[in-house]
Amino acid sequence: MNFFGGRIIVTNKKSAHVPPTMSAYGVPVVSSRTCSKKESDGGAAPFQYAPTEFRANKSYYGVRILTGKQHGAITPRGKYVVLIGSAASSGKVRVIGSFMPSFGGWTEDLIIEADSTLGDILVVEAVNENTFLDNEHPWYVSLVTVYNFQSNSSDDFPCYHWIGDEESVSFTARTTTLQEVSGNSVLLHQRKSQLEQRQRQYKWQKFPESGMPSGIDNTDEKDLPRDEEFDRVKNFSFTMGAMKSLLKFKVQGYLTSLEHLYNYEEFATVLGKPDPALYEASRWTSDVEFGRQMLNGVNPVIIQKCSSLPANFPVAEGEVKGLLNRGISLSEEMKAGHVYICDMKIFDGLPTKDGFYAAAPMCLLYVNGNDQLVPIAIQLKQQPGENNPIFMPSDHWIDWLLAKMFYQSAHSQFQQLATHYFSCHAAMEAYSMATSRNLPDPHPIYKLLNPHFRYTMSINSRARASLINDGGIIDQIFAIGTEGKVQLIQRASKAYSVYWTDIKRNLKERGVDDPNQLPGYFYRDDGLKVWTAMEDYVRSVVSEFYRDDQRVKEDAELQKWAEDIHVNGFPGYYGASDGHGFPKQIETKDELVELCTLIAFTGSAQHAAVNFGQYSIYSFVPNAPFEMRQPPPTKKGVTDIQKLLDTLPDSESSGKGLSITHLLSEYSSDEIFLGNYPSKRFTETKVQGMIQKFAAALQTISEGIQERNKTLDVPYPYFLKDRVPNSITI
Repeated sequence: MNFFGGRIIVTNKKSAHVPPTMSAYGVPVVSSRTCSKKESDGGAAPFQYAPTEFRANKSYYGVRILTGKQHGAITPRGKYVVLIGSAASSGKVRVIGSFMPSFGGWTEDLIIEADSTLGDILVVEAVNENTFLDNEHPWYVSLVTVYNFQSNSSDDFPCYHWIGDEESVSFTARTTTLQEVSGNSVLLHQRKSQLEQRQRQYKWQKFPESGMPSGIDNTDEKDLPRDEEFDRVKNFSFTMGAMKSLLKFKVQGYLTSLEHLYNYEEFATVLGKPDPALYEASRWTSDVEFGRQMLNGVNPVIIQKCSSLPANFPVAEGEVKGLLNRGISLSEEMKAGHVYICDMKIFDGLPTKDGFYAAAPMCLLYVNGNDQLVPIAIQLKQQPGENNPIFMPSDHWIDWLLAKMFYQSAHSQFQQLATHYFSCHAAMEAYSMATSRNLPDPHPIYKLLNPHFRYTMSINSRARASLINDGGIIDQIFAIGTEGKVQLIQRASKAYSVYWTDIKRNLKERGVDDPNQLPGYFYRDDGLKVWTAMEDYVRSVVSEFYRDDQRVKEDAELQKWAEDIHVNGFPGYYGASDGHGFPKQIETKDELVELCTLIAFTGSAQHAAVNFGQYSIYSFVPNAPFEMRQPPPTKKGVTDIQKLLDTLPDSESSGKGLSITHLLSEYSSDEIFLGNYPSKRFTETKVQGMIQKFAAALQTISEGIQERNKTLDVPYPYFLKDRVPNSITI
């Protein structure tokens, strides 16, 4: 052992040869930590230590280990690293480590002296053999830099994994597809062993009863792989936020009597005032505000162009003539692209809880001469008839307001279960599962998509345990209850396509992609810009590692990934086809680019658009009530203000609804926003330049949104780069 300025030389006496397996390590004579430095105090500087002498027939390597900043990232003892080269392995080299296991973000340096050259370092393995007081001490390794003193060069080896007691993780420096390493037994073994380990950890659980996309097979969050769990800081803030919201509304429920509409505003002030866009000057009752929410609320994906009236929605030309301000007929307005429809037919025949009601409404909307989208007709049931009147703005204001409330009630329940949870949360878990099971760390698509899966399995596990489970919060506050919820999800599953969240395709399919016909649709305008920037970034990365379509077809790992998503991630239930549109094989670069963009967009921008505005929409309960306590009206002119109040949710249900939507609208305490990739998974300089270009494009988009928002009565901020998390964390 040679001590020079805190530097320790570690000698490996094992003979130089490529080990037949990665577990066949020599035992080094000496191993220890050279120095330790808090990463937040300046981070990992260039390797600054060197042997005081270079002995003949010896090889020297500097190793810098950067631990994560997560709580508990450093284990006190039992840490080892192994350098696996093209010519030999270093054997296990002990890292003494830190005796403060609660604080991460440290760098630790070693110098290794080997009897002969190890060759090019291909793989680094981090080993945790913790035996400290028989307590669990996982180790989080972010990045290992290996400096080769012979060639005066260094390589970064990204890890970004938790390593539990008696576990090891191996990782490589370069981003590679399987074809690129086909002749290298060491790198092939690293990929194979990593995927075998992950497939033991990540086992599919399917949900044939509901038809939900498949997820991870776990009983609760504690059964998740450590890499998927909340960090302790995030876990604490999430739990405290939930308790705080529920406790406040429990108290308020006893203090507030909801005898007047303004009482709902008072009720919601426990967590801060409801959105001024709703309650100031009773804006929530206006038709312009209703139209704004169809375009830019938390369910902006339902509205579609109406070129002809459905047969079961017999809106008479004469009855709406006075509502059209261009002086032409309804038929002519439809031909001009000024008429749109929102149809909640999925609710037709759904069961509800005893004493609660849900409509299956249709709403006709019109872009008037002032470029405002307004509702002009609402029918609350699917089958027309004498007891199913078509309500219009020309009716008594209470009749019209109640009709809009019934529409919003169905719209909001669908938003939570289908638009939000099914299409974003559940879909992203399926993508995450298949990625972990089929793509090893060095794979470019793994590196590209991994940031968009952070915390998703953890939040979904909590949702399955207390939010969408039978008897959970959703069942308690939604009119459709447990049975109706299951049937709604089954129907959504039958209709679902993974391309629902491909914003370019979806807008075109709904006929709402033309801003000249449908102005003020900021979800579309801003979302398309973010999609385009993301697609450009994805295309540049894909093109870097796949020179042509043939390389895509020949990537066996990639094809297994697609097949796993198709067969296991999105099984076909209730008449749907396996994959729900996701291909079993990927044939071209363009197809790969679209699918990767779709996945990244779904977990980031799409989820942001349909999640973080929830409290804004739902904070004033009458605006969009989750349940109604009286049946839909069958006649006009019989509703008064008392009946309207009797129809709305009571204080207990309102309190629970406000608690959960307030919690879901909060950003994580350790959020990472779109365009920021603090984990340096791509070590290639060229790819880092692509990431910077993507971040710059997002910044330009955000600046444009901010300028536009200054001109709006109600800003639309949900695609701002600092409002779009990389992944679903809440």
